[in-house]
Amino acid sequence: MVKIEHNVRYQGGPSKSEMQRRWKLAMEFMREQGLDYLVAQANDGILCEKVRWFAELRSAHYCYLLFDKDGGMTMISHGAAGGKAIPFDVGLTNNISVPVFNNACYADSFAADKAVEIMRRRGCKKIGFLNLNLITVGFYQNLLKGLPGVDSVDATDAFDYLVAVKSEEELRLLQEACDLHAAAANAIPALIYAGRMEREFGADLYRLAMLMGADEYLSNLCVNSARLVGPMFGLHYQNKIINDGDAVNILFEVPTLAGYYADLHRYYNVGQPAPEMLEVIAGAIKLQDELAALCKPGVRASDIFVACNDWLGKNGFGPEIRLCGHGQGYGLVERPYFDAHDDMVLRENMYLAIHPTVAKNGASVAPSDNYVVTKDGARRMTRYTRELVVI
Repeated sequence: MVKIEHNVRYQGGPSKSEMQRRWKLAMEFMREQGLDYLVAQANDGILCEKVRWFAELRSAHYCYLLFDKDGGMTMISHGAAGGKAIPFDVGLTNNISVPVFNNACYADSFAADKAVEIMRRRGCKKIGFLNLNLITVGFYQNLLKGLPGVDSVDATDAFDYLVAVKSEEELRLLQEACDLHAAAANAIPALIYAGRMEREFGADLYRLAMLMGADEYLSNLCVNSARLVGPMFGLHYQNKIINDGDAVNILFEVPTLAGYYADLHRYYNVGQPAPEMLEVIAGAIKLQDELAALCKPGVRASDIFVACNDWLGKNGFGPEIRLCGHGQGYGLVERPYFDAHDDMVLRENMYLAIHPTVAKNGASVAPSDNYVVTKDGARRMTRYTRELVVI
C-alpha cells in the first residue's frame, strides 16, 4: 500500500536507476532516429505521460519539456521571471519559468522563445515531436519559426513503445496503484445506501482515496445509480438519490503518490439486483478472460478489438463502439488502444486496463481491471471481486 512520509514534501518518485534507464533508452532512440531533441508537452495530469516519463514531476500549469541527444533536459512553464518551473531537483539542465498564462494571446511565443534560445545554442538540426495533438499551436509554430532550416518529425509512434513497456520497478509501483484501488473498493459497501445522494457518496470515496495515498487529478471518479445502469457521470451530474433496488455504477481511476494510475470499474446493488444486471456482469467477466488470454506479445491492439466484437456478436450482446481497453501508467489512458485503429504490437510487460462494454436488454456494464502482458497472456493485477456486489 502507498505510504505517506510525514513532513516530506516530494515523495513517491522513482529511483535514480529507473530514471537513468529511461534517459538511456531515449538517447539510444534519438541516435537511431538522427534526432537532436525530443519535445513533449503536458497540459493536465491525465494525459501527461511523456513529460512524467522523462522528468517524473510536471509543473502545475502547461509545461514544455525538451530532451537533447546527450541527456540534457529543459522544462519551461508558468512562474515568476527568473524562477523555476518546478521547485524540486529532478535532473533538469534548465528549469525555466515564464510569467504568463497560456490563455494570454499576446504571449504565444514566450515559451517557444526560451526553447529556441536553448536549441540554437546547441546547434539543433532535427526535432522529434511527441504527441502532436497535445502540443499547443502557438508553441509549435513559434518554435519552428525561430529555427529556420531545422528539420522536424512526429516521433510518437515508435517512441510510444518505450513508455508502454514497463520496467520491473514500474510494475511494482503499478501493483501498489491496483492495491490502493482494491482497498478503497472494500470500503464502498459501507458508503452506499438508499436515500443518499450520489455526490455524497462520491465525496466520501474521493476523501478516502486521498487519505490512502491517491494524489492529484482525482477527478475520474464517476457514479450513476439506476435499476439498470448505463452511462456514468462526473461530479457536476451526481445529483440523483440512490434508491432501494438501484445498481450503482462506479468508475474509480486515480493516481498514487508515484503518479501511476489504476482502473477499477465496478457495480454494486442496493438490495435485489435485476436479472439483466446479473446477465451482463457475467458476460463481461467471461469476455475479460477471453481478451486477457489473447493479449500476448506479437498481437496487434486492433485485433483485440475485433476479437471483442466477434465474441459479443456470437453471444447475443451489442457491439463495442468505442474501445475495449487501453494501456495505462503515468497517463490515465496510454497506448496500446484496443480500438479499430491502433496497430501497436503488444510486448511483454505492457500494463493494460481491459474493460469491454457488454450491453443487453437495457443494461450496460464495462467492468475494468488492470493486467500485465506476459508470454502466456495478460495476468490480472487487480485483487478485487469482479462479481456484482449486493449490499
